[in-house]
Amino acid sequence: MAKDYYEILGVKKTDSDEVIKKAYKKLALKYHPDKVSADKKNEHEDKFKEINEAYSTLTNPEKKRKYDMGGESPFGGGSSSGFRSGGFQDIFGDLFRNGFGGYEEEEIDPDLRYEMTIEFNEAVFGCEKEISIKKDISCELCDGTGAENKAFRKCSKCNGQGRIKINQRTPFGMISQVARCDSCNGEGQIPENTCPHCDGRGVFDSREKVKIKIPKGIDNGQTLRIPGEGNATKNGAEGDLYLLIKVKPHKLFKRNRFDIFMDLSISFSQAALGAEISIPTLSSEEIKIKVASGTQSGSVLRLKGKGIPHLNSSHFGDQFVNITVNTPKRLSRAQAKLFEELKKLD
Repeated sequence: MAKDYYEILGVKKTDSDEVIKKAYKKLALKYHPDKVSADKKNEHEDKFKEINEAYSTLTNPEKKRKYDMGGESPFGGGSSSGFRSGGFQDIFGDLFRNGFGGYEEEEIDPDLRYEMTIEFNEAVFGCEKEISIKKDISCELCDGTGAENKAFRKCSKCNGQGRIKINQRTPFGMISQVARCDSCNGEGQIPENTCPHCDGRGVFDSREKVKIKIPKGIDNGQTLRIPGEGNATKNGAEGDLYLLIKVKPHKLFKRNRFDIFMDLSISFSQAALGAEISIPTLSSEEIKIKVASGTQSGSVLRLKGKGIPHLNSSHFGDQFVNITVNTPKRLSRAQAKLFEELKKLD
């Protein structure tokens, strides 16, 4: 039975690309093979591949169109057709998505997806990183054509058209369709001799270093697209590299979009009399704030513009300071005497 990509990602057919991407990110993080113990690694690897396969199809307009033609029953599942549930799905999946018995080759997604972990301050102020990734690069010897000396001859099976007509008998009668030629893979021509360097693939495996510029203000869970740094495909096309950003937590600050929050504990006397206190900021510069007399626990001070820079903007978020008044658990004799005097005044 054909896979239901919508069910795999937990989305509906009418959902937007943005909804599909959010669902993919959530599942990709949950089932990433590197996040589980060794005994569950194989299970997660299979699930992770399935999730990526679904995402690759549903976010590619042409693949999605083909999938929707053959991936779902046009008769609402065929509950009254006499076929088992999914029967129409299997039939049309074989005919349209697989191109009549395998003539239509599965398109390979040239995009690459990696996960990158950065420090909190690197996300705030931006940085440059260099990563090493495994990818397909274009063969220089044949210029990505897969043919030795770039020499080709016309495909005899499709007569250079790249497409062939196929007739197949189905439960609905004889159906004819034009499909991609399996001999030349739709190119209309065949190499006189395959390139000895890439064995006719036009690409070969390599490990490449890629420099990444992380923009200021990027947040945990966001994705960076690096154009042209994905896999090379035959005849020189290149996919993109997508980086899922993971940001390490800060020991002092917590983030909410572009604002940051910190806790500040002050003494009973500072709260009662007021004080001027130095506090840290994201820039490592300490600034002085005034705590008004009579400040209560739970009070919040706002430092405008001391938060995180907005992506591709000159605006900044704010820094919020949550005040906690520290009530002493034990008092010295002198402190106890003072509080006794204060009690009389109260």
